[in-house]
Amino acid sequence: MAKALVATVAALAALPAAAAIAPPDVSPVLRASAAEEPALALSEAGVNIFECRPRAGVPGGYGWTFIAPDATLYDGNRSVARRTSPGLWESTGDRTSVSGFARAAQNAGGDNLPWALYRALPVGDAGLFAGVSSIQRVNTRGGVAPLTGCTEATAGSEQRVAFTADYYFYRVNGG
Repeated sequence: MAKALVATVAALAALPAAAAIAPPDVSPVLRASAAEEPALALSEAGVNIFECRPRAGVPGGYGWTFIAPDATLYDGNRSVARRTSPGLWESTGDRTSVSGFARAAQNAGGDNLPWALYRALPVGDAGLFAGVSSIQRVNTRGGVAPLTGCTEATAGSEQRVAFTADYYFYRVNGG
């Protein structure tokens, strides 16, 4: 038994230490507080769903209204979470979740979703999203409402707009 324990400890010591997650290089307005450190870095791919609806103040009286995301978050190639409601990330493994409320945003140019910093409210004391205090969305590509195609004739129709993003989930240092 002692030999097995020594062998296990030696094998574990030979493994590389888990690398700390480096926070992304962002403007000061999008930085998490100095009291927080990145705990998870996940990539996201999916679509944002928009519906053509009547809207006051829009030329022609119709515009695309955001309905919900339909996206998967990945840790490398492994699916670990979903987003099917705005501002809600849900683990597919342990069923924990975290809500996020935008604190700051920065234009990402073109047809890209803005980069954002969210205040986080996790549900539960254990699991993937336990203790998450802030969330950053960066490296966005796509995902914004279409600029055309919404008219009285297309009212009620949906458009699904593809996007990708990277998310950094922060916890209080030592938390």
